[in-house]
Amino acid sequence: MKQELNLDHKRVCDISSDQKVIKIRLKDCLTIITANPDGSLNITHERIQAVA
Repeated sequence: MKQELNLDHKRVCDISSDQKVIKIRLKDCLTIITANPDGSLNITHERIQAVA
């Protein structure tokens, strides 16, 4: 996965090497965007549990 940075050099998301999956994490929420062969997108949201 490649990290994508914004103009302030802060991490925005991770992009897979085949550029078909993008993962965006904000606090405890993970959004995964997957590109399908027909051009449509699958978007899923997951809650991440904190590791103690």
